[in-house]
Amino acid sequence: MKIAWGAVRAGLAAILVLAAAAAAGARDARPATDPAADPADGLRFREANIERVRSFLASASTPQGALDDYYFVLIGDVQNTVRDFRHDVFNALARKIREETDAKTGERLYDRIKFIVLNGDLVYEGPSTKEWAVLEKALAGKGPDGASYPYLELLAREKPFFPVLGNHELLSFRLYPQNRYKDLFDSPLGVSKFKSFVDWDRWIADPHILYPVPADLPADAFLRLTAGLSDAADRRLLDEAYALKPDGRRRLKFFDNPPRDAAEFQAASDRLAAGLAAVFRKAGYGTLPVLSSDDMIHYAFEAGGALFVVLDSLARGWQYPGFARLKETLYPAKKDQHRLNLFAVSPFNGQAGFFRAAAAYARERGLTMVPMMHSPVFNSSRNVYQSGLGYSSWLALGFPQPGSEKGDPTIFDDIIFSDVPCQFSSCIHGYEHFTVVARTPGAPDHALQCYISGGGGGPLRGNYIAGKTGPFEELYNLKLKDIDPPGAARSIEIRDDVTGVGHHYLLVHVSGGRVVEVTPRFIELKELGRRKFNPQLTLTTAYLSSPATTAASLEFSLGAWGMEDLAGFLTFAKWRPSVSVGVVDYNLSGRSPFPRAYAAVFDLSPFNVECHLPRANLVTLKLLGFELWDGRSDLRRAFLTTGIELPLFYDLFGCLERLNVGVKIYFPFHAAGDDDQEFGRRTKVAVYAGYRFRF
Repeated sequence: MKIAWGAVRAGLAAILVLAAAAAAGARDARPATDPAADPADGLRFREANIERVRSFLASASTPQGALDDYYFVLIGDVQNTVRDFRHDVFNALARKIREETDAKTGERLYDRIKFIVLNGDLVYEGPSTKEWAVLEKALAGKGPDGASYPYLELLAREKPFFPVLGNHELLSFRLYPQNRYKDLFDSPLGVSKFKSFVDWDRWIADPHILYPVPADLPADAFLRLTAGLSDAADRRLLDEAYALKPDGRRRLKFFDNPPRDAAEFQAASDRLAAGLAAVFRKAGYGTLPVLSSDDMIHYAFEAGGALFVVLDSLARGWQYPGFARLKETLYPAKKDQHRLNLFAVSPFNGQAGFFRAAAAYARERGLTMVPMMHSPVFNSSRNVYQSGLGYSSWLALGFPQPGSEKGDPTIFDDIIFSDVPCQFSSCIHGYEHFTVVARTPGAPDHALQCYISGGGGGPLRGNYIAGKTGPFEELYNLKLKDIDPPGAARSIEIRDDVTGVGHHYLLVHVSGGRVVEVTPRFIELKELGRRKFNPQLTLTTAYLSSPATTAASLEFSLGAWGMEDLAGFLTFAKWRPSVSVGVVDYNLSGRSPFPRAYAAVFDLSPFNVECHLPRANLVTLKLLGFELWDGRSDLRRAFLTTGIELPLFYDLFGCLERLNVGVKIYFPFHAAGDDDQEFGRRTKVAVYAGYRFRF
């Protein structure tokens, strides 16, 4: 008995020591998204990438560094796997990028690849601190569980990365289902994590990044900006336009109580934007004369005669608090709130104004516009009638709501019926290319090349068949009849549709300011390499009541295996069988009539399933196990067990995720021996704590 209780106490002490050591080392484990993190953490990607972006854009804007014939790479959906936070696909793609050659000449193309576009879904769940920390480590060449990403580290070190906001950056799981007005992508938390990861406030403070007049800025950045202005009138204009808010940021006063009449709003915002944009340009910003109700994730940059315009494609915009308040003020009834969305052509919409200002900028300078967004509006995979991303497409294309309503103009009309030659999107975990032929009465037809590329790491689409865009085309043409003059309605035709399934990126050739060739580069599964086993050892202590019983054990697991081959929807789960040995001290208080006893414990758990649940790292479901207590040669008890285990700190701190707690239920099915018939015969519930060691 002393041996057993001593082992339990030793186990508890070991867990406490390990937890204290992990907490002491939390400074090193803190993700760079934590404002209290070591500043050196951010240098691995955030600081270094901004310097590479600024250097590239500044060089490309000079006659000596002017680009005429070059390449860039677009990678969509590099998100970590939902089960284990790995970026094996991203690393394999980085290796292939380094090996790029011209198919005709054999010329090595890596040096001619000038930048990388990460076209949304950088992580699986944007509000999770842990996932951004894992991505940053991956870009530094370090994967979870000892994996190494040398090619990804080299790519991140040698090429500037331009980010796009994806739906998974906003993904916030909830127990209630999504609906037509708010869904799983309406949280502002994911946007703030994205902005922190790319250092958004510094990102937009660059003369070569085109952006609206900032809706808000950190107070210290605002002070530096005003201090650098020599004209007192400019400083006064900024002070009068921005108010200091309780969160320590300066925000435009205009949106606190804006005019509700569209014409008044447009006139007032135009006047304010013209004055503020000029001041911000003096301070070194690349500001366009347009206001935005929030600092939305849209921007533009010029490279070699092309203007790349990055748009936020999550049409509803609930993730932006200022924009959401504006929607609710203008349209108190939910059924009317679709009238203002991120693609709506409305003076209240910051993105619509920005897109049109960027288009005017491109026309003035003879630049070719290349729009980029994460979620595609036409595609052969998503159903336009669905409530989630399908409904975002519905809004982005301006389709009428149920009832007697008519369609609405949207930004996408500007893209289709213009001289924009091509448009890029992702989100669908596969590849698709089709042509949208736009027909305007009395004008030549215009062909828009649409590319969907989402093969950077997410689970691949299974059955992805070309030519299922019919409902999009039909509904869009009906919409055009609603908004165009009778007898002069425009129309579209979607043709030349090609799809492909597999992990890939797009190699894009730009010459003379125009995209001249887009080539998908697929990788074979064998190029991902064989994953190493992921054995782990867990030291666990448990407590059972009535009578009070303690236990200590060591659990060993050889590895984990993904379950998506069993069923596609199980991509979030992996199978991890385990075996445990330990000791139990039964009725340690000597409560009558139960005997005091101790025994060795053997546990076999062949049906453990690890699942990724919202911001909980990994939750382990112990579906069915077998446990044997062996006290003496004539005393033996056996149980069937089940339970659940999860990280104690629920990813609140981005560390200590190896410290876990759980509940385990014992169902006795065998008892032997005459001197202790009560020993372990009743169904029991145990609570336990454990610490995992990974090899």
